[in-house]
Amino acid sequence: MAALLCLRAGRAGAATICFEAAPLARGPVPAGATGAFGASQRLCRFSTASPPEAIKVPSAPEEGGRTVVDGPQGPIIVAKVGGEYFAVDGTCPHMKKSMKAGKIEAGPDGPTLTCRLHNSSFNMKSGKCVKWVTGALGFESSVVGGLVGKLGGEKCDIQAYKVVESEDGGMWLEASSE
Repeated sequence: MAALLCLRAGRAGAATICFEAAPLARGPVPAGATGAFGASQRLCRFSTASPPEAIKVPSAPEEGGRTVVDGPQGPIIVAKVGGEYFAVDGTCPHMKKSMKAGKIEAGPDGPTLTCRLHNSSFNMKSGKCVKWVTGALGFESSVVGGLVGKLGGEKCDIQAYKVVESEDGGMWLEASSE
C-alpha cells in the first residue's frame, strides 16, 4: 500500500509538498544501524532509511477515541486524551503483537498505552516504557510476568510522534525526539 509523504521546508507558512510513495522495506536490523534516540535510550524500531518528515492522519479521533494509521514501521495509534492528541507505534516490542485495542489511560506525564497481552505500558508522549511484562491479559502476576518476560523481545521504548494540526484542518505526524 502506498503512503502519503509530505515534506515541509522553512518556517511557518512555507509550502508543503506531498507525494505518494511505497512503504519502507521491513527486515532484520543491519549491522551498524542506530536508533533515533542514540545510546542513552533504547528504541526498538530501527531503520537505515530516513523516516518521512510527516505522515497524514486522514481523520482525527474524538476525545477518548483512537485511530490507526499506516506508518513506515507499521501501525501508529493516534489518540485524543484530555483535549490533546498523542501518537505512538502500535506494536508491542515484547512479542510483536498489536496494541490497537490496548487500554489508554490519562496520567500526570501524559497518557499510557498498555498492551493487552502482557501488560507492558508506554508513555504516549515520549514512547518510554513505564512498565514491562507484569502478568497476562490485564491481570498482574509476578510469577506469570517473570516467566513470560523471559520470552520475546527485551524491554525497550517505542517511537512517539508529534501530532501537528494544520490551519486547513489537516493532521500530520512527525517523528518525535522527546
